[in-house]
Amino acid sequence: MRGTNLLIRANFTIVLLCLVVFSLPECHVQSSVAASCQSPSTAIVQTAARRNIARFFTKLRAGKPVTVAYFGGSITAGSGASDPAKTSYRALVTEWLRGRYPQSQITEVNAAVGGTGSLYGTMRARRDVIAHKPDLVFIEFAVNDAGEKEDVVKRAVEGIIRQLLTVPQPAEVVLVYTSTATRNACVEWHEAVANYYRIPAINLQDQIWSLIDAGKIAPTAFWKDGVHPLDEGYSVYAKLITEFLAAQEQQTPSPLIRTLQPPLISDELTYGELIPYAQLKRDPGWRTEAVSDRTLPSTLLVGDKAGVQLETVFEGTVVGLAYRMGPDGGTMDCLIDGKPAPAPLDHIDTYFGIHHIATRIIAGGLGPGEHRLTIRISGEKNPKSSGTQVRLGYLLVGGQRPERL
Repeated sequence: MRGTNLLIRANFTIVLLCLVVFSLPECHVQSSVAASCQSPSTAIVQTAARRNIARFFTKLRAGKPVTVAYFGGSITAGSGASDPAKTSYRALVTEWLRGRYPQSQITEVNAAVGGTGSLYGTMRARRDVIAHKPDLVFIEFAVNDAGEKEDVVKRAVEGIIRQLLTVPQPAEVVLVYTSTATRNACVEWHEAVANYYRIPAINLQDQIWSLIDAGKIAPTAFWKDGVHPLDEGYSVYAKLITEFLAAQEQQTPSPLIRTLQPPLISDELTYGELIPYAQLKRDPGWRTEAVSDRTLPSTLLVGDKAGVQLETVFEGTVVGLAYRMGPDGGTMDCLIDGKPAPAPLDHIDTYFGIHHIATRIIAGGLGPGEHRLTIRISGEKNPKSSGTQVRLGYLLVGGQRPERL
């Protein structure tokens, strides 16, 4: 700490690591830019050049314990299912594996946070996935990324993949492209990165729409709200994923990836840190509030008075916030180094009809060295809001490039 400010220095290591389960509709997946990330026509997106995941099945056949991580948004969490712990695609795939390999202990890691995409995934990958030392990771963010910019999506997916592949014992990785009733998942953008790293992918979007177009599935029977499947929809997702897995069982294992090639887009999103705001030094005008939302810290930092500020000094080229929206949410403005922060971190309205996590992240480019992030409560509010409450969860810091590690 220096003076009234807290200096946060991320302790970055040689291993490149890390850059919102919640049952509500993804609040940003319906976007006017979604048409720009329509998918190619292939069903299971995997060419001869792609890696296989047979190494994972070698462990299972040997009776070894394995860990499977499901990394995504509320579709992965199972929103819309009658019982996410039993009828989500995640639960059904794990059940299939356990039934097929009863001699192995199979641990499931639910690393899903509803309402968030791959950019926030880069920030939490180390904590929510890598820390569990998984043997297999499914990545499902193509639907939630539909409202994001192409460059950001590609950089974020690349950041996640590079984090997963640069640990001492890398997991097998599979990208999963789910869909919506408007068929707007960002398959092409994810697929460009998967192809570069030879990562296998399952294009559920094209497979589902092939069935719909053939009259074999009715959209009203598949989706609850146009985004989240009903039990029948999740069952179809699981069937298609397990068909992919059954085919992978028969393959000769691909060799381990020992060295990564240079990045396709950027290596700036290969590290992230989530720092609870309630643990940081603060000025008068802020208070703490306990919450039970597993996607946020157990204690939030809360303020509602116009002009109340919070300044934090950080080191990194990526910065963002994870905060709680709600019916009484107010607005806040952010500055970086004394100047208005660029979008999407400039002006933030935290109003929403129900409480849930949201994130805003500047995906790199701040320049090396220390920066000062200032959060200022405006005192203004959405006309629909009943208050001006600002609830801060995590400070998100990352983006150190390899030469700084």
